[in-house]
Amino acid sequence: MVPLAFVEPGSLVEVLDFRCGGNCSYRLRELGIMKGCRYRVSSGAKGSPFILSNGESRIGLGTGMAIKIMVREV
Repeated sequence: MVPLAFVEPGSLVEVLDFRCGGNCSYRLRELGIMKGCRYRVSSGAKGSPFILSNGESRIGLGTGMAIKIMVREV
């Protein structure tokens, strides 16, 4: 289990947990990021935005949010 911020672009990941408070978890769920869902990391590197893809939808996150999302590579 590693933070999303440390995953290489092109990886397929599964969300395991959120390491933040209730408001942050609520915001992530509103964006469509939920535990158990799988996403492809389309882009992202240290200091740049992260783009998560799931089918036709894309979600953009900053590094601050990406470090709070715990994932595992599938």
